[in-house]
Amino acid sequence: MGGHCIAVDPWFLAGDYPEQAKLIRQARLINEGMPDYVLERVYHIMEKENRNDYERIGFYGLSYKENVDDVRESPTLQAIESMRRHLSRPPKCYDPLVLKDVAEEQYHDLTGFLADVDVVIVMVRHDRLLKEAAYFSRKIILDTRNCGDIWPQDNRVYPL
Repeated sequence: MGGHCIAVDPWFLAGDYPEQAKLIRQARLINEGMPDYVLERVYHIMEKENRNDYERIGFYGLSYKENVDDVRESPTLQAIESMRRHLSRPPKCYDPLVLKDVAEEQYHDLTGFLADVDVVIVMVRHDRLLKEAAYFSRKIILDTRNCGDIWPQDNRVYPL
């Protein structure tokens, strides 16, 4: 329910009614900080796994919410931009619903994407992910969407 404006419209309330909208403002600040929090979580996972091959990280999901192809206000694109600001190469990314190119290292083929990554950051829980989860065998997964037990047993799955 709702569109991409859900992430934008509360700022109008917070701007027009700052005293009455303190909770809205704080919630928006937390939400806007999540892409950087996810990247910090990835950093700690990479340390724990004794990995330093950041070129082998990939994002699953580019849209702003599940089962849509709309990338406006996409947290994934915000995380990719944050990585770029910190002098990182653009990470690999895949979204089965986003058919137009919106990122530098965007894949349109799940098999090719998974062949080129060892760490998958699940940013969007598309319904197709339930059918595709078996292909994620032997991957390190940061499950930001709490997908539960859909992952193959040979994965190392980390919650957000």
